[in-house]
Amino acid sequence: MNLENQNINWNSSDILLQIVKNIEAPLASIIEANKHNSLKISYNGLLKEKPTNIIFSNSQEIKRLIDEVVKIAQASNTAKEEPVIFKIYHANNRVQLMCSKEIDPKKISKQDASWLLKLENEVYKNIDQKDLNLYDLSYSLSVSERQLYRKIKNLVHLTPNKYIRVLRLYKAKQFIDNYLYDTVSQISFAVGYYDTHYFSKLFNQQHGVSPKELLNNLEY
Repeated sequence: MNLENQNINWNSSDILLQIVKNIEAPLASIIEANKHNSLKISYNGLLKEKPTNIIFSNSQEIKRLIDEVVKIAQASNTAKEEPVIFKIYHANNRVQLMCSKEIDPKKISKQDASWLLKLENEVYKNIDQKDLNLYDLSYSLSVSERQLYRKIKNLVHLTPNKYIRVLRLYKAKQFIDNYLYDTVSQISFAVGYYDTHYFSKLFNQQHGVSPKELLNNLEY
């Protein structure tokens, strides 16, 4: 992928978290390796080992900076009190038609909104899984499958499967907007659809444009 053609939202806390996660592992290896790094010097005819901390001190400073970035990014995510399904609903007429009733955030309590946020986090945490079933979600949220189904239906007026589909396809569009993948198949797999043709069909139904068209537009 050509970096010059990327249109990445560098202010996104999700992007920041992904970047620092990619840096943390190799940096930790450098720090650990440098702990055992030593320099042999001659002292009165005897060779002695003297630890060298040139890389170590610099890498420690970078590590501290990364920790700060992670804290800021996580705080930014925590500050997002409104479930993303509200944003999707009000910005997308096609999603509105899918709902049996209007989603009115003002009629949803803070406790229920907080529950929806937890549910969204569980969905996004497993977004690349093909079989994201209700049993796993209900177990993660400590409710029965029946309770999960009823609560989703009452709060967002969608069946759980449609709700999950809306979130998957919304995330797919975010991937395209940020140009994180080069091909439709990569995006499809990233959001749990292993049939690219079926994914493209669903994407078009929700967003009114094919993922291939959006990707092609980013290349120019």
